[in-house]
Amino acid sequence: MSNDDLKAHAASNQDFYALLDIQQNATVSEIRRAYRRTALKYHPDKITNPTAADIDKFHLLQIANDVLSDPEVKQLYDNAREARQRKQREREMMGAAKRKMREDLEARERAGAFEGGATQGVKRSWMGDDDAEEKLQREIERIAEDGRRRRREAEDKLKKELDDEQKKMQEEEEEARKAADRSSQRVDRSKDAVVPENERAVKVRWVREGRGLELDTDRLAVLFAPFGKIENTLTLKDKRQRVGEKKEKKTIATGVIVYASIVSAHTAVLDSEKMLRQHASQESDWALIESVCWATEKQPDFGTHFAASASSKNEAEPTSAAPNPSKQTSNGAAKPSFKFPGMNSAPPSGKAPSFGSFASASAAAAAPKASSFNPSSGTPSLQEVTMMNLKNAQRDKERKALEEQLAREDEAADAAEAAMAKDT
Repeated sequence: MSNDDLKAHAASNQDFYALLDIQQNATVSEIRRAYRRTALKYHPDKITNPTAADIDKFHLLQIANDVLSDPEVKQLYDNAREARQRKQREREMMGAAKRKMREDLEARERAGAFEGGATQGVKRSWMGDDDAEEKLQREIERIAEDGRRRRREAEDKLKKELDDEQKKMQEEEEEARKAADRSSQRVDRSKDAVVPENERAVKVRWVREGRGLELDTDRLAVLFAPFGKIENTLTLKDKRQRVGEKKEKKTIATGVIVYASIVSAHTAVLDSEKMLRQHASQESDWALIESVCWATEKQPDFGTHFAASASSKNEAEPTSAAPNPSKQTSNGAAKPSFKFPGMNSAPPSGKAPSFGSFASASAAAAAPKASSFNPSSGTPSLQEVTMMNLKNAQRDKERKALEEQLAREDEAADAAEAAMAKDT
């Protein structure tokens, strides 16, 4: 169900919490367990001769689960539900006030008739009815105006919350876009002349049916451009494969995107998982993508490229920087030799070197060395390789935790279903 459909169901008059028999502060796992437990009572495959009311109740349970499982839509539903409950309380209070006013008027009429006699009592009652009706009408108008004011305040509050939520989402998207721009500007300095092209390429698969027919190389380039500079985009021959839980045979299209930097390709492979989860239920090109992986079907060895860069840097260093060979002592052991500017070569004056030469040598040794990353070579630096490895480790850790959580939930659901089947 799309996000727009869920937001439309958020205005439903149905009490989804009472339908699932849960509290308003229930967690997502509690909502899911309550849905599974309640849906078994109305599932068309679980009951004999299901009626139209049972099928409608089962669909309503699905809508309740979808609405309460989405935090954003759940907040909208809670706001609308609270407004309905407040309006109901106002109507009840208004009815109670009207009843109390009528009882007070009748009591005053009876008291006037008792004190002034029958004739005067009737007259006072008649005069009091006009005043009482006018006062009652004014009170009704005041209560109605107060109710309209409260409704306007609730609507303004709900509208403000929706505007704030929309503004927050736009700010987050803008921050993500700026971060992607900064990332692409940072990694696009290299031309990856050393890294092979196949290790800078990612493979994208999608179903070439329906809206998938419109997805071509130009739209792929636009879709994956935020991850970094793209050198080339091409498509391979379509294949017929069985996909999904029902193993239906569909036409699978494959596209290859070659980035200018291996860091950009690494970002595309990892961050595309988040994009697929975020846009799974939206009308965007990301909803058409089935998978994104390395073109070589496995992650390249980043350490190899860094080691090659480091070795080439070491080979390029001048030979004069190499230390002097150690001198041999009388017992055959190597005697360390120290080389400072002006120490091994005699000065023109013939005097011993001063301590100022040692100070300059220590300052030169303490100077920071240049980074091993060479923009013209295209190889990732040590910092970039470390960040990519840390990102891979974090992704593996999150994936393992998610798999364990899903396994525990499935075991609990299976146990609950088995217990319910045993009871029935």
